[in-house]
Amino acid sequence: MTSKKLTYDVCIIGGGVAGCATAIALKNKAPFLSVAILERASNMLPNDASLPRIGETIPPQASQQLQQLGIWDSFVKCNFQQSYGTSASWGSSELYHNEYMYSTYGYGWHMDRLTFDQFMIKEAKKKGVSIQFKTSVLSSEKKSEFWYLKTNSNQKQTIIKSRFVIDATGKKAAFSCLQQVTKIKEDRMVGIYRFYNIANSNKTDLGTGTFVETDTYGWWYSAALPNEKLVIAYMTDADIANKMQIRRTDIFDKHLFKTNHTNSRTENSASLIEPQIVAAHTQFLSSSVGNSWLAVGDAASSYDPISSLGIFKSLTMSQFAAYATVDFLKGDPLALPKYQYIITQDYKGYLKKRQEYYAQERRYPNSSFWERRQRLQTITN
Repeated sequence: MTSKKLTYDVCIIGGGVAGCATAIALKNKAPFLSVAILERASNMLPNDASLPRIGETIPPQASQQLQQLGIWDSFVKCNFQQSYGTSASWGSSELYHNEYMYSTYGYGWHMDRLTFDQFMIKEAKKKGVSIQFKTSVLSSEKKSEFWYLKTNSNQKQTIIKSRFVIDATGKKAAFSCLQQVTKIKEDRMVGIYRFYNIANSNKTDLGTGTFVETDTYGWWYSAALPNEKLVIAYMTDADIANKMQIRRTDIFDKHLFKTNHTNSRTENSASLIEPQIVAAHTQFLSSSVGNSWLAVGDAASSYDPISSLGIFKSLTMSQFAAYATVDFLKGDPLALPKYQYIITQDYKGYLKKRQEYYAQERRYPNSSFWERRQRLQTITN
């Protein structure tokens, strides 16, 4: 049974970083707009007992995006752990370091992802954004000037009218796919990860930073997180992961033990969860805009984790998405094509840099993982 009808200027489907940042940017640019976020999950609410999320490291330049969104002072009060650089064993068995001390933006941050998501939700609410948790979009239909979204929340159906819809559903790009848009997947990368308590571990020179290390079948990522935690992830292709059976705890530990550097971070530590798997492939939509809608964040394009651009890209692109939305609602016919151009050009630049970075690792000539990434990859307009 349909219980009621609601009307908004803009509905954002997805309450992650991209969705919240876009909502905040919209209210900054056009405070008079009524904006709603529809989030199907409840795991961004306080006191939720969900699995830990993969921690994120954001680069120093993210401070500029947070300031432009007007949430910098509140972010600083979260007291996230400062990050002073990254280390890598990539293309060589030797370690090299990229110190943020040479950055004009200062240092970066290691964040507890759940805490950061809750922070973004709180900041969106401060701007007057309506946020509806446990709300799924069942269907959508465009009639005249409005989208009609049929939603389900706690077994109650609601029809939501919206002048504009923003897809912020991550790699699923759920709303975009309903509009017959194609997801173009460049690879099949997955991440198999575990969290560790390192309160009693021996702190090495990698103890407080982000570190990557390659091997024959992929590469290891590890990052220190707040509250004496560490995340370690193994990045490889889905078919290789299945063949290795690396989701098995004993197999994961076996390969971790063979690393030259990463394993040292887990000495005297205690694992908090068994290995989990998450999609980490590069993806691009055949179109990130349509009839009174656009996609933002990972829904529009998702990048290889080696780029460390996940959250930063969401913060940046959310502002372009907000400008495009407001301009479209004002009647600008070029608003959405301009946004599409920005998304496409950014993605092309990313692909070039990704290919150049993977080309630096030449120690595994017989590895299908590395061979796949060292091919030149391009996309068409």
